[in-house]
Amino acid sequence: MRLVCFPPAGSAASFFRSWPGAVPTEIDVVAVQYPGRQERLGEPPARSMGQLADSAVDALLPLADRPLAFFGHSMGALVAFEVATRLQTAHGIPGIPLFLAACKAPHRVQPLDIDCDDDQAVMLRMEALESPDRHVLVDPELRELAMPAVRADFGICKTYRRSERPEALDTTAAFYRGSSDPGTDGGDVNSWSEVIREGVSEAVLPGGHFFVIQHERLLAQDIIRRLYRLLPS
Repeated sequence: MRLVCFPPAGSAASFFRSWPGAVPTEIDVVAVQYPGRQERLGEPPARSMGQLADSAVDALLPLADRPLAFFGHSMGALVAFEVATRLQTAHGIPGIPLFLAACKAPHRVQPLDIDCDDDQAVMLRMEALESPDRHVLVDPELRELAMPAVRADFGICKTYRRSERPEALDTTAAFYRGSSDPGTDGGDVNSWSEVIREGVSEAVLPGGHFFVIQHERLLAQDIIRRLYRLLPS
């Protein structure tokens, strides 16, 4: 099986750099690198969810030679859902298990209330969420390189909305949230259940929005247990 990981807003594939060492070798861990950062620094960042999801689909289609599973954190959870939707409806690849963290369901997401062109406002929001990438923005030279992609990601979070409930995916999902994350609550698993046809389980871990950093190994172990149930015997 191939586990595809989608990073949160303002982050990069390196958000998952330690994950390959935390899973057995028969599970191939792949991290999606959004344009405009790290080795894709020279590319313009995506400006809409549709653009980001469409490009991820194109990149992932050659990797569908193995069964796929998706993990997404925050904005990455929404990207994972949109990519899975496109793979099911346009490419006949249903049943991709989803592992979704720190995010409301697509039809319950509230547009981000922030001026995405105000670097200081964006940096304060990342600081409030205790983003692991906030330290990069302290250095003026690194900030100049990183901010275009960060602003674009926050712009996607500001403009993305599903006013109507999307068609349910033919798959299962696990929803993870931090116990003190102000952006999620106990009702979110029910909202995700409205767009995941075969059931959604919930796990609550101590911590805030980036609880996945603090509990990375525990989270990976839980995902592995669930994936082993799906692997062919």
